[in-house]
Amino acid sequence: MLEFAYFEGVIVPSDQAKISIASHTIQYGTGVFGGMRGYFVEPGKARLFRIEEHYKRLMAALHIFSMDFQMSFEEFQMVLEALIKANNPKTGFYIRPIVYSDDEVLTPCFDKISYKIAFYMIELGDYLDTSRGLRLMVSSWKKFSDASISTKAKASGAYLHASEARTEANRLGYDEALVMDESWHIVEASAANMMLVSRGEVLMPPVGSSMLEGITMRTVIELLKEEGVPIIYTPIDRSMIYSADELFLTGSGAQIVFAKSVDDRQIGDGEMGPICGLLRQNYTDIINMNHPKSTLWMTEFNY
Repeated sequence: MLEFAYFEGVIVPSDQAKISIASHTIQYGTGVFGGMRGYFVEPGKARLFRIEEHYKRLMAALHIFSMDFQMSFEEFQMVLEALIKANNPKTGFYIRPIVYSDDEVLTPCFDKISYKIAFYMIELGDYLDTSRGLRLMVSSWKKFSDASISTKAKASGAYLHASEARTEANRLGYDEALVMDESWHIVEASAANMMLVSRGEVLMPPVGSSMLEGITMRTVIELLKEEGVPIIYTPIDRSMIYSADELFLTGSGAQIVFAKSVDDRQIGDGEMGPICGLLRQNYTDIINMNHPKSTLWMTEFNY
């Protein structure tokens, strides 16, 4: 973690941003969070990717769970700017806002407790190794349905599932896990979205499935539409994965990274495919302000 965090309305040293072990969020997982990737440009200048979309998703998560907390986008942006200035980053970074409750109440509920927001910042290069294809496995742990816990909010307690799947994969020697829903369809990775390419078309699970609707995933969909690449929303089974021409993951941390194999079955020729390569180049161009979407999606901060 970098030196400074935003906590209880002010910028403080990160080691002072603490809550009680009896706090409601620690006991029951009653928190929602986001995660924004920042790109170092030069000393005193950095860019963040699609911050308004990250803000809107965080606010939507609060609404889904009836958590009584509000922050305007202007305030949100001011905190980001203050935190970047305080930490003076010299490399790529990641900012996580989290809405939490430090009330010490011994009952699982959303509507009888108060909420606060905190932001912290870490250095971040590649979340997953993008220099080679990923080795994936299909996890034995299934993703819960929206009938149990909202799958459209980044809820603290819900990420126990991601921890189960990712830990299992890592212990067995894989880079990441793919997870199935309760109907045995593959919906996402432990903490990233998934798309596959078959016969020149991009296939992905329906948005209304158990997957989290990622902001990088939405970005990729828009880029594919602009390139005229067909997108098919359909349930994905294992055989479709194994026989795919390409498979790639998308996420704020992962960005866009291709899979070399799943369950030790090679995907395509085991190399990055043309559609993943095209998307990665577009994404790089956006970050470097060399794409028509750059001015819309990138926010520059001077510090």
